[in-house]
This record gives sequence, structure tokens and C-alpha cells, in this order.
Amino acid sequence: MERHIKHIVFFALLILLGKTMEAQLSHRNYEIEAKMHYGYMYFQNDEYHSALGRYSRHTPAYEFSLHRNTYGEHRWEVLHNYPSIGLTFYYSGFGNDSISAELGKVFALYPFINFPITPGTNSRLTFKLGVGVSYLTNRFDPKENFHNYAIGSHINAAVNLSFEYRQRIVDRLHWVTSTGLTHFSNGATKAPNMGINIFSVATGLSWYLAPPKAYIDKRLRPKNYLFEFDGKRHFVTDYQYTMGFKDMSQQYGTHEYFLVHDLATNFMFQITERDRLGLGIELVYDNSDKITKPDWDIYLKPGFLFAYEMLLDRASFMFNLGIRNNVPLNSPTYGLLFYQKVAARYYINENLFATIAFTTYDIKADFISVGIGYHIQHKYYLPRHEKKRHRSPVFPR
Repeated sequence: MERHIKHIVFFALLILLGKTMEAQLSHRNYEIEAKMHYGYMYFQNDEYHSALGRYSRHTPAYEFSLHRNTYGEHRWEVLHNYPSIGLTFYYSGFGNDSISAELGKVFALYPFINFPITPGTNSRLTFKLGVGVSYLTNRFDPKENFHNYAIGSHINAAVNLSFEYRQRIVDRLHWVTSTGLTHFSNGATKAPNMGINIFSVATGLSWYLAPPKAYIDKRLRPKNYLFEFDGKRHFVTDYQYTMGFKDMSQQYGTHEYFLVHDLATNFMFQITERDRLGLGIELVYDNSDKITKPDWDIYLKPGFLFAYEMLLDRASFMFNLGIRNNVPLNSPTYGLLFYQKVAARYYINENLFATIAFTTYDIKADFISVGIGYHIQHKYYLPRHEKKRHRSPVFPR
């Protein structure tokens, strides 16, 4: 009975929120959404698995979102097939009294962007990417909460990756269902940091605050636009430096923070107006290696990576899959570490950009870093016979 009351209150709040906000927000193509999640907490199999195995169970969660649906007001909206952007509030009590006693409850707030995968207005498949901040009411404490090996801080990053299916019921009401991953971690800034991973399915309703605006016709584009064909091809090189830090107190009993320096260079080809693809190299100098690997002579760790950049006007997302050397450079053997990196960039001007990067391996945060970079766009002329074949403006190939 108590569960049914919660669900009724949940949807009543959605309706009340919609009526309250309709007058203020309807003119900007907004919609509100509420979803219920049912998920499974997962921890990777490592030395902490036996301790964290009791957390691996089903857990419910609730989500409220405010969307602003794009309709072609800016060029990047057309290029990405009219995504929606917005803000999500997420709550979970982890579904069990004994678990809540250790992990507490989680409250998260994260901005997101929702990219359509399939066209259409009545039904569509989308991919949602959200990154923000979360607050866990309980954290590891050596005296009061020493069983909690998962999280060492109240404030953590929140990351959501999910696929959504949206189906129109009536003109302004949509049914939404999704499946994906929600991750909470402090990026090794405070030990312990095994992180919390919740794979879940969700369903809910979404309501437009006013009749949605029609898309601006894709043919109505500015006369001059970025990467207009001019007889040249384009490629990009960028150089960036980021710095992060780690807390290794849980593993090695030291309360120091260790700086991590990351220097990277990417060589990127422009695939379309909205994305780039390329390769990169990086050098990582992790000061915590001096404690974790005291027998090393050289601590510099080179890496090789594949890079994909998704462009959104001045902002972009960079996704990397890499291989990093994990033994001393003067070692006769090789030890390779496969890792992933997700970064958000903001281009301050044509060349300079700021970035924040999240590096992981084995679904576990390695470090979070922030930094700055320099971007150079190179052009070179096509061979003469290729110029003749392309007389009208097209996107670079």
C-alpha cells in the first residue's frame, strides 16, 4: 500500500509542477518528465568484491527532468537532428534498510543532452548523456561507517548514459522508457572510491508545457557557415595539458594528495560538420606511482589512443579509448593498461579551449583532471581533378 501511495504522489507532483511552470516556460518549447527506475547495483570483481558484494542487488530510483527541445534556432541543432537539452534531478534510497545505513541516500542534479538516433516526432530513439554532481548522505568513516568501501566523500560526480524510446500518446503527452547506466564517483579525490554503478530500466511520462514548435526547415541555413567547401580539406591538431589529483589513503595509509599530470596531442580529421575522428598520444606522470611502484626508475607512462569529438557550437565532447604503458620505460617487458576517457571542452576562441576530463579503467575512476588546450585547424588544397568534381558547396569529406 505504501508503495502505491508513493507512485500516486510521484505523478501528482509531476502534474502540479507542470501547472506551476506552464505560464513561465511554455514559450521556450519546454517539457517536464518523470520516470521511475528499477535497477541493479554492480561492482567490478576485484579485491573489494567480497566486501561490496552485499550491495549488488536491485534498487528503485526516481527521476524528474526539465527539457528544452531545440527546433533549429541554431545551426548545431539542425546538424544533430534537433536534440533536447535540460536538467535532471535523481533520487534513490538504494532500496534496502541495511544498505541505506551504510550508503545512505543519493540526490543528484545533472545537465544533459539527448541526441536523436532515429528521425520522427511521434516516436524516436535517443541517446542521453548527462554529467553533474551528486550528494550521498553517508560516506566511509573509519569509526562510524567503516563497512562502506564504496564511497569516501559526500560530494561526487554523477554520470548518466542511457538509451530512451519516446512515443507520442496525444499532442503534448509522451510515454518514455529507457535503459542505461548511472554512475557515482569522486574520481579518486577521496578514498575509498570504488564508485557506485546502477544499471536500470525506467518508464514514465513527459508533458509539453505548450504545443511544441515545428522544426525550422533544414534548407533554411545561413549563407556562410563553418567548414564551407572552399577547395580545401581540413584536419585539426590540438595540444592539451590537464592536471588532477588522487587520494591514496585507503590503499596505502598515507593522507597525502598526489598530483597527476597529463599531456596529450590529438590528430583529428573533420568527418562532417558535427564530428571529428582521429588518433592521439599522451604522456602521464602520476606521483602516486612513487608509493604504489617504489621499484620503478622512470615514472613517465606513454599512451596511444583513438579519439572521437562531437561538436556542439563552442562546446564539444571528446571520447577516447586508449592503451597506456604500465611498466617502467626502461623495463625489458611490456605491461599495457586499457583505459577510457570522456572529456568536455569549451572553445574560448578559435584556438584556445578549456577542458575537464574523466579517466577510467575497469569501470572504475582513475582520476578527474582539468586543464587547457590549443587547437589548430589546417587546410590543404585538393588535387586539381577532385576540385572539378565538386563545384557546389558541400561538407568536407
